[in-house]
Amino acid sequence: MAAVKIKPVQPTEIKDKKIALEAIEQIRKPIPSSVYRRHEKLAKLIDSMTRR
Repeated sequence: MAAVKIKPVQPTEIKDKKIALEAIEQIRKPIPSSVYRRHEKLAKLIDSMTRR
């Protein structure tokens, strides 16, 4: 039986995975209606500035 070499896990890999999971969790959360309203106001403002 040959000895099995186990690759040591680098701490950066663990951090990267944790960051990725947190990002996915935030993306899956529903966007609050206040953010939608703010974006609509900004869109109207940008439209009024670019129409001229």
